[in-house]
Amino acid sequence: MSWYGIDAIDKAVSRTKTALFEPFDFWKWVKLAIIIFLLGGIGSNYGGSGTNYRMDSEDFGNNFPNIEPGRMPDFLSGVSWIGFDHIQSIAPLAIIAAIIAFLFLLALIFSYISSVMEFVFVEALVRNEVHFWAYSKKFLGKGFNLLLIRLALGIVFFVLFVLAFLPFVPVFLRESPDFAFPAIIGGVFWFFGVIIMLFLLGAVVSSFLSLAIPLAIYRESGILLAFRTVYRNFRKSWQEVLVYWLIRFLLGIGIAILAVVLFGLLMLALGIVFLIIDVVLYFLFSTFISESLIWILLIPFVIAELLLIFGTLLLLSVPLAVFLKYHLLSFLEAWFAGADIPFFDKLSGEPEIGLGTEQSASEQSAPEQNASEKSASEQYVSEQDVSEQDVSEQDVSEQNTSEQYVSEQEVSEQDVSEQEELKKNRSDPDRL
Repeated sequence: MSWYGIDAIDKAVSRTKTALFEPFDFWKWVKLAIIIFLLGGIGSNYGGSGTNYRMDSEDFGNNFPNIEPGRMPDFLSGVSWIGFDHIQSIAPLAIIAAIIAFLFLLALIFSYISSVMEFVFVEALVRNEVHFWAYSKKFLGKGFNLLLIRLALGIVFFVLFVLAFLPFVPVFLRESPDFAFPAIIGGVFWFFGVIIMLFLLGAVVSSFLSLAIPLAIYRESGILLAFRTVYRNFRKSWQEVLVYWLIRFLLGIGIAILAVVLFGLLMLALGIVFLIIDVVLYFLFSTFISESLIWILLIPFVIAELLLIFGTLLLLSVPLAVFLKYHLLSFLEAWFAGADIPFFDKLSGEPEIGLGTEQSASEQSAPEQNASEKSASEQYVSEQDVSEQDVSEQDVSEQNTSEQYVSEQEVSEQDVSEQEELKKNRSDPDRL
């Protein structure tokens, strides 16, 4: 038995090779690298702690002036206004809250960009054409819907995480010296168990979403409808999906090891080269300027080198990310019969290979076969009629030729008899 997840590896390798190396296009790689970078998104966990502030007599300290009898105090120069120190303590909290709000908004913007890039990446690989701005404008709406779904899922997982620890709240609030150690051990095991369960559930939901994105594009449906379609097909052929997940897990481990080795070797090579360049520049600058200015001049070179290393690593990750996405798309093409993914290397009229396609393909080919046999039969009958007509014409022609030949033969015999009669008359004049 052949598994779609395994068969998709060969197609993914072939399509990756065709898309990236046949022919090689540097700017295509650059645009794909930008898309892959934006796909990563930016996410942060934000938390804050409230402060319960109580004013005490020590807060005022010596802020009250010494008032002498019969003399007005100098408030402008000698008085710190009551509560001013409390206002000063609130200002840093407001700044921190503003920074957190700004970072949250920034993360939300990049998450939206990442959601749009999910559709852009699929479209670019399926068409084998990278039109960054055109595809981005095309999928702004679907990207926003995907962002809302991801936010809703994040809230659901957070609520599940909180509910999982509600039974431990009364235990930890109980003031008893006997429960400390067993409660801590049980809480640790429960914590890691909940984390693992939520991680597995999140991986399943994320996989379904990844499979639903191409369906939402090429079946022109919403994300939720495509998600339900994937889930229904999963219930019919869950064995294929389990094998697919296993293959994806093994591929992920292999690609991670390969990436670490390649990135490590590349960073080592570039680090040595850039270190030599920096040393040469340092000694070159030291002959003309002071040491303090040398470091100022070296800062732009170091920044440029770091950007070059980052860009090189990003370009190196392009084949790995493209291969994984092609593997997903190739599996979806074979696993889901109605995916209708218009791959750039797909032949026109090529039948689908999916669950439930064998019967539909045979049913579709039956009328075509009958029509072909009918056409061949009509053509044979027509050729037979033409052949009989030719034979008939040939018989008529032969008959005419035979009659003409007989007529000519009779005329010839008649001429011969007349000539013989004439000779006899000439030889026997008495007969005349």
